Amino acid sequence: MKKFFIHTNYGVVLCIGGLFSLLSCTSVQGKGEAEAPVVNNNKAVDPAVTAVRTVVCEPGSFEYLIQANGKLRSLHDQVIIAESSGRLIVCHAATGKQFPAGALIAQTDITAARFRLAKAELSRYNSEKEYQSQLLGYEALLKDRSGEVADGIIKKLQISTGLLPAEQDIAEAAYEITKAAIHAPFSGMLADVAIEKGQQVSSGQQLFRIYDPQAMILEVKLLEADICLLKKGLLAELTPVAYPTKRYHAAVIEVNPYIDENGMALVRLKLNVARELFPGMNCSATIKVPSGQTLVVPGEAIVMRNDKPVVFTLSGNRARWNYVKPGRTNGRQVEILEGLKPGQQVIISNNLQLAHDAPVRQMMAGEDPVK
Repeated sequence: MKKFFIHTNYGVVLCIGGLFSLLSCTSVQGKGEAEAPVVNNNKAVDPAVTAVRTVVCEPGSFEYLIQANGKLRSLHDQVIIAESSGRLIVCHAATGKQFPAGALIAQTDITAARFRLAKAELSRYNSEKEYQSQLLGYEALLKDRSGEVADGIIKKLQISTGLLPAEQDIAEAAYEITKAAIHAPFSGMLADVAIEKGQQVSSGQQLFRIYDPQAMILEVKLLEADICLLKKGLLAELTPVAYPTKRYHAAVIEVNPYIDENGMALVRLKLNVARELFPGMNCSATIKVPSGQTLVVPGEAIVMRNDKPVVFTLSGNRARWNYVKPGRTNGRQVEILEGLKPGQQVIISNNLQLAHDAPVRQMMAGEDPVK
């Protein structure tokens, strides 16, 4: 009975030991699987290489561009006012009609003025005869008088006989006849025509406007900082609002040397050709100011890093980070005052996401710039 008990305990011990051995082996086996390195049969992937485009940083002529807006007007523009009253017996005026310089455009009736002229001429004839008759009685008196005194006596005699008043009436009548005829002061086109034949007009009444369509100018106002850069002869390019796809060439003809209370000055640009343009049209102008030789880069070459301007250059197959000091810009190019040297390859595409020493490659011809 006792022997059986021992054997039974021994068997239990063996069973328990076997169970612990099994658990131990299982635990060890699981631990080994967790720590074993995972075998990757795929090859290692290289870091992405950014394709970029570059340009050579070289000294070149830099054009500073000044943008402005203004209105067109004619260099020769005049509103014609009636200088005498009367009925229009001649009227060739029509809106849009062109006249050469000196051509007759309109004329008021001069019948009354001619009558006054004829009457004044008759009065002068009689007055002249009366003057000559009375002058004979003053010959002895005039001999002993000085020249100045004698001239005074003669003038009084001309007035008293009516000779001088008659001559004044003749001059006034002739002048009125001259004012009745309205001629073109220069070659030009009519606008704002407000008259027609047979119409009664009054002195001082506005009749029409005449302007020279071949002498169009654009008036713009510029900041005082830009005025210092301008001079006569600088070239400009104009774009009318009415024709946004057309470009007109012009040149600076006048810079007003007076700055207004808003810090602006008036500048006039004369167009070379003004076909299809009219006074009052709105235009934008780009004045080109050459600034000599300087280092320039395209505007897209400059990116901001930590609120500072940076230009990436290509060195081997790496992008190099360069802090720069930019100067003026014309919207396409930027002056580089410090930070770059002539001959460096400047990266101008895919540079927004670049970091210093990032791997890059030159973009192939025809390659999509976003890849």
